[in-house]
Formats: sequence, structure tokens, C-alpha cells
Amino acid sequence: MTAPRVAIVTPVYNGENFLAETMACVQAIDYPNLVHVVLDNCSTDSTASIIASFTGQRHPLVIARNETTVPMAANWNAALTHVPADADYFWLLCHDDKLSPDSIAKLVAVAESDPEVMIVGCQWRTERLFGDELPKDQSVFDGKEVMRTYFRRSHAALSTMNALGRRSLLVDGKDYYDSTICMFDADALLRACLSGKYGFVHEELAFWRMHDQSTTATISERMQLFQTDWLLLLDRYGSYVMGFREYLDARRRFRHSYLRRLLLQCVRTRDFSLLRWHMRELKSRDDEVSIIDIFAAFADWAGLLVTGRKSRVAAPLRHMVSPHGAGVTSRPLSY
Repeated sequence: MTAPRVAIVTPVYNGENFLAETMACVQAIDYPNLVHVVLDNCSTDSTASIIASFTGQRHPLVIARNETTVPMAANWNAALTHVPADADYFWLLCHDDKLSPDSIAKLVAVAESDPEVMIVGCQWRTERLFGDELPKDQSVFDGKEVMRTYFRRSHAALSTMNALGRRSLLVDGKDYYDSTICMFDADALLRACLSGKYGFVHEELAFWRMHDQSTTATISERMQLFQTDWLLLLDRYGSYVMGFREYLDARRRFRHSYLRRLLLQCVRTRDFSLLRWHMRELKSRDDEVSIIDIFAAFADWAGLLVTGRKSRVAAPLRHMVSPHGAGVTSRPLSY
């Protein structure tokens, strides 16, 4: 039987520092029916020559170039339009990330085990390992339940672009990624989970490189854009997978923690510009921060100090897993 065709899609802009390593890792993947789609976002460095140097190797290339440089989400969407019509699956691989040689075979095996699986994730590494919180004795999950436990912060499996998607998720004339938000990759995975089951390989198959020039480091983390987008994603999809009280509780607790950490940063840096930006952003989404919210955040901060939990003042939402490693737990949210 012919193996299902998989398209690895790499959008790139000025990627000369890491692109060769990424393209080499794709050529080293041990899968018999693979194509590598590379879209150059009108780079001004040696990106084009690096791409050309990989032609005629083990896995064929589909090479394209934008006429002008476009924003990142638009470039990712444009890259997906070059996925061949006969591809069964696709994987978005950034120009500075890597996959293990056996990754695609293992991901496809899970996808092919159940026709209702729309997306397949895996463990991935940045500074530490992510995606190791899901139950180890299960590889196919109900999509909505994975969403619910994600919103309860039981796991981080959907906070990534590292996933194999079915070609049917790509609809002609419609963007796969929502360019209006920072977490457009997580948004796409959440939509996929709404339409079917979620598969998962309990092995470290992907490496997500963090470096000083990455968009995550230069913009997203510096501005803490993930904080406001988490609320937006919860508002978009929470009602599909959670009861009303559970949704309100999740939202209240996250928002409280979010404001507390913003206030802490202001006190540390004596710069309130970031807090003011976030307050304006929340107001534009009809989620205005009141003086009561500010006092509540300070009160929560004081409570943590008084009870000897100083280390949790700046802590982000924690993942919750069973103390016995049995998988996802439904305990109350912990912040």
C-alpha cells in the first residue's frame, strides 16, 4: 500500500541562521511519501540560495516566494495554499525548528488508526519538555474533552503549532490561521478539535527553538500577548466544552492571576506602560479592568505573601496532573 502523502510546510523570512538545519532535518525524515513546501517571504538574506541548495535530494521541494513581505500569519496562510492537492496530511514547521527522523511515520500511524482523528500532536521541547501531561495509556482522545482540560490548564498540548493535520482542515478561500490574534496556532488547533478527535504521540518528536530573534521572544513574550489571547480563546470556545459555571470560574481565576502578574511587573520595573496597554486592549474587547479588579489583584498578592506562598505571586497558571501520573484531573483550577 502507498503511504499517505504528507506535506511539511515551512514559511520563512530571513532565515539564513537556522534554515539549512531545518531543511536538512526534513530530508533526513524516514518516511516514503513526503514533500517539503517552502515559502520565502521575500527575504533579503541568503534564504533563497539555501532553499535552492536542497533541490534534487531525497524528498521533493515545492518552492514559492512572495512578491512582497507580509505579516507572519498571512505568510503562514499563504504557505498552506501551496500544499499539494493530493496530500493527505500537513505539518507547519517553522524555519528554525526541527523534527526527529521517525516523527512523521509515528504521527501518521496514530492518524490512520481512526478516521475521526483530525489532528495529531506530540511532545516537543523548548527549554523544557511540553506535552507530557496527557494520559500515557491513550493515543486518541475526544477533541472537546482535550479542549476542556486545556482550558483548565491540565496540559499544554494545544499551545503550539506542532501538530499533524488532515488536509480536509484546509478550506479553499479561507484562512487556516486567524491573523487577528497572537495565539493563531492554538486557535487553529482548537477549531480542529471541535471537528473531531485528537491524536497524540507520547514521544518527543519536535524541537521548538527559542532565540533572541524569534517573534515569540521579541514581541509575544515582551508584550505578554498570550495573556489577553488566552481570555479570547476561552471566550470563543469555552461554551462548546464547559458548563457555564465552569467557564466563569476558569475565566475569573485566570483574569485575576493575569492582573496580579502585570502589577508585579510594574512594581519591579516602575514602568506602568505595559499595564496600561493591556488595560486598553481589554477595554477594546469589552472586558474593561475596574478599580475593584486592581484592588482584588493586590489583595490576592498580599494573601499569597501572608500565607507564605511568595513564589506563586509571579507564577503563571500551572498544569495540573494526577499526583500518581494517571493523567488529566478535574480538580478545581489552581493558580
